Amino acid sequence: MKGFRTLAFFSILLAAGLGASAALGEGTGFFPDPDVSLAHFPTKILNDLPHLFIDENIAPFAVGTAATALDWGFLDNQNQLASDLQGWNSQPLFDFGNFYGEGWVEGGVGLGGWGLGALTNDRKLAEFGRDATEALLDSTVVVTGLKYAVGRERPDGSNNQSFPSGHSITAFCFAPVVIRYWGWEAGVPAYLLAAVTGLARVEGYHHYLSDVLAGATLGIVIGNAVVYAPKDVSLSAGPGQLNLGWKFN
Repeated sequence: MKGFRTLAFFSILLAAGLGASAALGEGTGFFPDPDVSLAHFPTKILNDLPHLFIDENIAPFAVGTAATALDWGFLDNQNQLASDLQGWNSQPLFDFGNFYGEGWVEGGVGLGGWGLGALTNDRKLAEFGRDATEALLDSTVVVTGLKYAVGRERPDGSNNQSFPSGHSITAFCFAPVVIRYWGWEAGVPAYLLAAVTGLARVEGYHHYLSDVLAGATLGIVIGNAVVYAPKDVSLSAGPGQLNLGWKFN
């Protein structure tokens, strides 16, 4: 089926995203910014902005940008993938994908983890929640601005906010944070759920595949930027003490 040829773009982007997350490290937690207070949160957001341009983001950004441009230019007009996906007869799966991409789902996990970690002095949980919240907030600002700036009509004709996919950027920005703190066991499912969300948006004629590819690309880049830490961070622990050291190149 012709529509499934376009899935090659999505598969390559997914592989690039997983590769970038692997390069950043997985399951380690603990970063050079241990301050999880709400007052410090704006400072961390500003400090993380330069991390959008780290080396680990080059591959997913390049692959995602190329795939988005190719799909928009040559395949979106046919939109064959949407009808092919409907032929799967997997509506419950796509319904779950649409649900998973709602911002309040990831936002609830992020804010809940941040608050619970702070209350229980679980530093890893608190940092995970803080970073998940930061990734979601950054993604919301970016996707909202682009939607109004581009003004692309949705495939179903409902409005002019098709590009990029908000559900996709939400789901994909969450995945790098999950894999950084909780490892492959949780991170790979998070990426796969994000992929299901993206396909669900195409299947329901809410977005073209290029909208989803753009959202996924931006989500991966933002998530990686939020959890980036210098390579030479060292962590040592002893009875009654925890020492964290780092230096910037």
